[in-house]
Amino acid sequence: DGVEFFGGTVDAKFVSVLFAGDDGIDTDQGYQGRIQFAFVMLGDGSNHGAEMDGPNRASSPDVVRSFPQLYNALFVGDIANDPNSVSSDDQLEALIRLREGTGGEFGNLIVLNFGSAGVFQDRCFDETRSTGTSPPTNVDSPDYLWISSNTIFNGGATSVNVDEQGSCAEVYTDSYGASVDPQLILLPATSDQDLPFFDPRPVPGGTAFTDFDDLPAEFFTQVQYRGAFGSDLWLSGWSWLDENGRIPRSFTPTQSNLVGGQITTSTTWRAADSPILMTSQVFVSNGATLTIEAGTTIYGYGRTYGAGAPALIIEQNAMIMARGTAANPITFTSAVSESLLPAEGLWGGLIILGNAPIAGGTRNVEGLTEGGTYGGNNPNDNSGVLQYVRVWYGGSVIGQDNEIN
Repeated sequence: DGVEFFGGTVDAKFVSVLFAGDDGIDTDQGYQGRIQFAFVMLGDGSNHGAEMDGPNRASSPDVVRSFPQLYNALFVGDIANDPNSVSSDDQLEALIRLREGTGGEFGNLIVLNFGSAGVFQDRCFDETRSTGTSPPTNVDSPDYLWISSNTIFNGGATSVNVDEQGSCAEVYTDSYGASVDPQLILLPATSDQDLPFFDPRPVPGGTAFTDFDDLPAEFFTQVQYRGAFGSDLWLSGWSWLDENGRIPRSFTPTQSNLVGGQITTSTTWRAADSPILMTSQVFVSNGATLTIEAGTTIYGYGRTYGAGAPALIIEQNAMIMARGTAANPITFTSAVSESLLPAEGLWGGLIILGNAPIAGGTRNVEGLTEGGTYGGNNPNDNSGVLQYVRVWYGGSVIGQDNEIN
């Protein structure tokens, strides 16, 4: 297991568990502590994101029931996960496994990328199992289990949100909770231990910042979002993910500094909005002009599954006006921790596709998710201005004999 809480009342904040061989978080033997800001990510050989047990009071009615209070957690499964760890006593598929009459409170959770069930429960006893957006007021702890109906579930095509079997009557149902896109900055559905780069924070103003649960007054930091992260990427600066260049630095994302996709109308990236966070490939389309103010810094994210390496592409008949100065240059660089720099091939780069004559007439740039044609018959073609512009650490390798920039 990643972290085990067996009995007691220890509290924990900022818990990160990656690719555990068995369960990410395991509670048992009457544990009644509080946990907030938990990030659990499974690999293809992991068991469960969480396994939370009673113990079973049917056979031991005098023992203390487990009652974990878990708020603001992000569980990321592996769609192809096969939970068959030799060390586990439970190989049933689910991202979160509840057993043996456990109680508890579960609020502000995001549960992603599960192939079978987000939550599976099959060994209930006499605990009150409660639904809705707040814990029950007519039952005292530890004798109830509450899973918030605001919990975000986003699994595979044939998965269910909550699977109840055995001695557990159907209370939560297959479609319980919010089956919505949590709108995270960069986290593909094919995540596993080899995922090269991601950002698990929610986009500003997105789904995760709505319909959040109220938090108990004591111990818990009062936040207004679902999941383990708000604008602060608290893994940055100290975690294995940071040290291995899998996540960006903890720049604050805003609605004006996250960029990606098509720019179809003339747009300005302002120094006041720096840092500009380029999370995917940015295409400046035919007829549009991108102006970048002096002193602006653009940070390119790394390549992730199912997407090309982030890069800025000025397409044919588009323009870039990037006039830096010696005192205030324009800088394109990598978003990884500064301790990992300098290094090569960390993001895509800057690509300008013109219409000037080339050998062969026209060609296509490698490594783009769309388009990429350059060359033509106009020796006077003009794609704009680059002045005091620095492009650092680009040239991401896509595959053998295939690189960008």
